[in-house]
Amino acid sequence: MSKYIFIFVILSGFLFGRDIVIHGQVTAAHQPLSGVDVYIENSGIGTASDENGRYLLDKVPQNSPVTLVFHYVGYAEVKRHFTTIADTTINVALSRDILKGPIVTSIATMARGRRSAVTFSNIKKKELQNRYSTQDIPELIADLPSTTFYSENGNGIGYNYLSIRGFDQRRISVLINGIPQNDPEDHNIYWIDFPDLVSNIDEVQVQRGAGNAFYGPAAIGGSINIKTSNFSPEFQINAGIGGGTFNTRKQLLSINSGLLADHYILYGRYSAITSDGYRDHAWVDFKSFFAGMARYDANSSLRLQFYGGPIRDGLAYTGLPRNYNDDEKLRRTNPLRKDETESFSQPHLELIHEWQPSEHLIVNNSLFYVSGKGYFDYDGSWGTPAYFRLTPSFGYSVDSIPSNTLVRAYVDNKQIGWLPQVIVKTRDGDITLGAEFRYHRSLHWGRLQKGDGLTADIAGNNARHYYEYRAGKDILSFYYHQNYNWSRQITLQTDLQYTYKRYLFYNEKFIGTDFKVPYQFINPRVGVNYNLSKGANTYFSIYSTTREPRLKNLYNAAEASTPESWGPIKPRFELAADSVSYNFNAPLVKPETLTGIEFGVGLKRDLWQMKANTYLMDFKNEIIKKGQVDRFGQPITGNAEHSRHYGVELSGALRFLTRFTVSGNASFSRNKLIAYTYYGTVDSPVKLDGNPIAGFPDMLVNIRITYNWKSMYASLSNKYTGSFYTDNFKNPLNKNAAFNTINFNSSYKLMLKGAGSFIFQLRISNLLNQKYTAFGEGAMFYPAATLAFYGGIKYEFR
Repeated sequence: MSKYIFIFVILSGFLFGRDIVIHGQVTAAHQPLSGVDVYIENSGIGTASDENGRYLLDKVPQNSPVTLVFHYVGYAEVKRHFTTIADTTINVALSRDILKGPIVTSIATMARGRRSAVTFSNIKKKELQNRYSTQDIPELIADLPSTTFYSENGNGIGYNYLSIRGFDQRRISVLINGIPQNDPEDHNIYWIDFPDLVSNIDEVQVQRGAGNAFYGPAAIGGSINIKTSNFSPEFQINAGIGGGTFNTRKQLLSINSGLLADHYILYGRYSAITSDGYRDHAWVDFKSFFAGMARYDANSSLRLQFYGGPIRDGLAYTGLPRNYNDDEKLRRTNPLRKDETESFSQPHLELIHEWQPSEHLIVNNSLFYVSGKGYFDYDGSWGTPAYFRLTPSFGYSVDSIPSNTLVRAYVDNKQIGWLPQVIVKTRDGDITLGAEFRYHRSLHWGRLQKGDGLTADIAGNNARHYYEYRAGKDILSFYYHQNYNWSRQITLQTDLQYTYKRYLFYNEKFIGTDFKVPYQFINPRVGVNYNLSKGANTYFSIYSTTREPRLKNLYNAAEASTPESWGPIKPRFELAADSVSYNFNAPLVKPETLTGIEFGVGLKRDLWQMKANTYLMDFKNEIIKKGQVDRFGQPITGNAEHSRHYGVELSGALRFLTRFTVSGNASFSRNKLIAYTYYGTVDSPVKLDGNPIAGFPDMLVNIRITYNWKSMYASLSNKYTGSFYTDNFKNPLNKNAAFNTINFNSSYKLMLKGAGSFIFQLRISNLLNQKYTAFGEGAMFYPAATLAFYGGIKYEFR
């Protein structure tokens, strides 16, 4: 049956009349506007205007009604409706005044093709909408060059982890609307705290290498810029339901007010996602909201946004032995108990203002407040009275820890920030000056939540805390960014960032450790982009980036009660002259410093495009995984004296038969330790010079075939991930095998005249039902879900 459907789809490409050409020029303020997205709605036909504002669409079917769309961030979208009779010229002037102001605040950290000396990839809103159902962001962008992900739960909902060029997400800078999202203490990005954010995303740009990440932690592996936008001048209602394998369910409702009183737009969305997960008791229960208000004036815009969602989930942070993978039942097991769960909420409040007092000046200000509170409960039966500080020296006399003991770890984070920015537009290019001011404070504590035979003062909601401390981070940075037009073909890019960061640790219960550790860095970058012709360009850049270790690298206070016989957890600072206290001005874990170069070329024609780039990233004191994990499955890390990463990345796309597109990419890399000695014990150092670094696959290949015409979208993707070691010892037993997966996405839009439209959606993951592990840490591996389905229906009215 599927064979005949495929043949029908191919033959349908020939059922239209002679192809024609649509061309013209896009201008703004009487000047050519380059980079404008020009496409025919509900089709696979599209292009972008060149440096002269000109565009050309060929192979457009004759005698067909079309809607030609002109889209450019910061300008009101323009649509032209007509029937294709003959070759047509359509010139369009875009204006920022149709909505009395800019639609979307400009984001200086986003790179521009044929202008920025940065290696990057974009995913537009339309493509996201076609492919998204319930997946978290890491899975949606995992088929970009040099990008991988894995899911603890197995089915891509819950705790998901992303890597770019093999660097984990602690070394990837993530920004939403230009606002940094990495945890200031831990550096990690917790995608689980943004359930269903994809419903509000307008564009995702992934930059590889140091990139243009001015805010937040310095980008090492890359940076991810996420831009949200749901404020439309049209009244809109969206509702949807769906369900699939592993008892996955989703409901969504959103309302956009349209333009009110010529200035205001209100927007609100509520979503709920639940799933049993692929692995045992790895369930999720996510509630999600996104509410906002926007005001547009002649030369300014103001957006107030509030988003987040309370989450609850069953934990599955522990991997499985490699030999479990081939067994259908064993690979779904979860060593954690059913009562090991999590409850957390981290809403974001953002105020984003853009003011353009003149054609040559833009002033942006972003204020944000983030408050995250919650806990996770985990097994504590492995502990001892000494570990939980229940010995007579603390006023208790507990002989043993019950087998059903549960520990509750609680965190309360608060963060406030201000990001001012000035953009000066000159005839020779743009200059951006900006700053970052952030204040972060947190409270951490742990207690016994339950345990048979333990009294209420030892276990329960009113029990004492066996560890407790406060921490914080102050961040101050200034940056300068300029694109200078050396000539019509050559653009020079310069970046310079000064950043000051200071960790604070204080009010530690029982031990009383107190320290402040400041860091100061200067991160420069220079590059050049050369447009060889209207369809070809090349770029080169060189950069240096230094990044501080995370707080736990300096002191893991939650484990400070570990008995001496287990190997005590102590502050990682040099001992003072008395050989007892610590010199908190001399941390043992050093900042990592990256020096890198990027070189790339791009070619673009009407029906095809391709990019190729190479990179070299040389590290001093790279913070790498040591092949061990803590009790929560997270890697234990340390400095490698010298390491090196280099590779080649290729990508391209070809449109054929008008409606079909083949796109893909391939990445080939080498990631080596140049000088690194591992100290398992003080007396037995092991030199690992020349070994591959754990977690870095040397080869990645993605291929996608897409059919997109009018109301029909279908996409088949294939992802190959090469093998990689899960420790630094080149141990063949700790090696994640290469794997290959095929996924399918489709949607069909049924238009109802005057009554909106219905969109029917089908997603099939792991089409060939492969059994594979997507990641590993040491001897523990994370299995991915086998064949899975999701189907949904959405209603849109506008």
